[in-house]
Amino acid sequence: MEQAKFEVKLQQKPQCNANASKMISLVVFAVLCICSVEGFLHHGNTNHYTVAATSSTSQLKAFQWPTLPSFDQLQSSASARTVGERNGLDEEYPWRFEGRFIFRPSLVRITPSSSSPPSASLLSLFGYSLGGSVVLEYDVSPVGPYREYVTMGGVVGLGQVSVGETNKRLLGVGQWGTDLYVSTQVAEDVCKQVWGVPAQVANIDFEEDGSVIQDGSDSEVVGRSGITKKNFKLSGWDNTRVLSTEELQQQTKRFGNIPIFWTPTIKALWAPISLPNFSNKVTQEELLPVHKLRLSASALRLKQCKRIGQSEGEIPIGLTLVVDNVLIEIGEQVSFGSL
Repeated sequence: MEQAKFEVKLQQKPQCNANASKMISLVVFAVLCICSVEGFLHHGNTNHYTVAATSSTSQLKAFQWPTLPSFDQLQSSASARTVGERNGLDEEYPWRFEGRFIFRPSLVRITPSSSSPPSASLLSLFGYSLGGSVVLEYDVSPVGPYREYVTMGGVVGLGQVSVGETNKRLLGVGQWGTDLYVSTQVAEDVCKQVWGVPAQVANIDFEEDGSVIQDGSDSEVVGRSGITKKNFKLSGWDNTRVLSTEELQQQTKRFGNIPIFWTPTIKALWAPISLPNFSNKVTQEELLPVHKLRLSASALRLKQCKRIGQSEGEIPIGLTLVVDNVLIEIGEQVSFGSL
C-alpha cells in the first residue's frame, strides 16, 4: 500500500524524479569514492574504517594510478598539431619567427664546376661571390624554439618566379643558400610541408662562453641507422644577446619592417624589386614560388667573428652582423597582382 502511494506521488509531482536522480548520483559518487580509497584504508570492524599501518605496502601496491602519456608522446602529438600553425600578428603575414641571428660573410670562389641554383643566375666578380653562413636562434616559431644553420652559396640574380598559373616575373638580386639545417625534426617537417624548403636535421650546438663569436669547426657523425648527420658548433653565442632579459621583457620596440622576397625552394632572399619576364627559356613548372617577408629588429651590431675549418675556396672576412630581437614575418605564396 505504501509503495502504491509513493508511485502516485511520483506521478503527481514529476520534480521528485529529479530529486531521486540526484540522490542516486550522490550514492554512486559515494560508492566510487569509497572504492577509490579502499587501497589506503583497512576495514577494522563492521562499523569503521581505520588506516592499516601494518599492511600499507601491499595495499599501496593494490592502488593503481591512471596511466599518463609519456613526455615523448606529448611532444610528438604537440608537434603534429603545430606543423604549419599560423602564429602571425598580421593577416597578410600569417607566420612569424622571433629571436636573433648572425650573418657571417665570406668570399667564396666560383668556378665553372660550382653548383648554381635552378631558375636563377649565380653572380661573381673576379671569380668570387659573397657567401658565408647565417645562424638563427628562434625563441618563437610556428613549431616552437629551434636553431637553424644556412650555408650561403653566393649572390644570385634574375630569379624567374611564378606569380600565378600563367604569369611570371624576374627578381633582380639576392643571396642564395646552398644548404639549410634545423635542430628539430618538426622544424624540418614544417619547412618541407608548408613552404617547400629542402631542410635537413643536424646537431647545432651553441656555447654561451667566449670573448668573440666563433663559427666551427663543422663535422659529420654517422648514426645508428647509418645516416650521416652534420654537426655545427658555435661558441661565444652570448655575444649575440645585445639586449638584456629586462629589455626583452619590456617588449623593446622593433624597427625596420623591411620588405623582402623569398624563394624557399632554393633558399634565397631577394631585394624587393621585380621586373617583367619575357623569357621563354624556363617552363611554367620550373618557375620558382615566391613569398613576401617582412623583417624588423631592435638591435644591430657588427662584431668580430672567427671561422674555424673553413671550406675550400672560402675567405672569411672576420666580422659578423648580429641582429637581436628580430621579427621575421612570412606571407602566403604570391599570386598574380600582389608582387
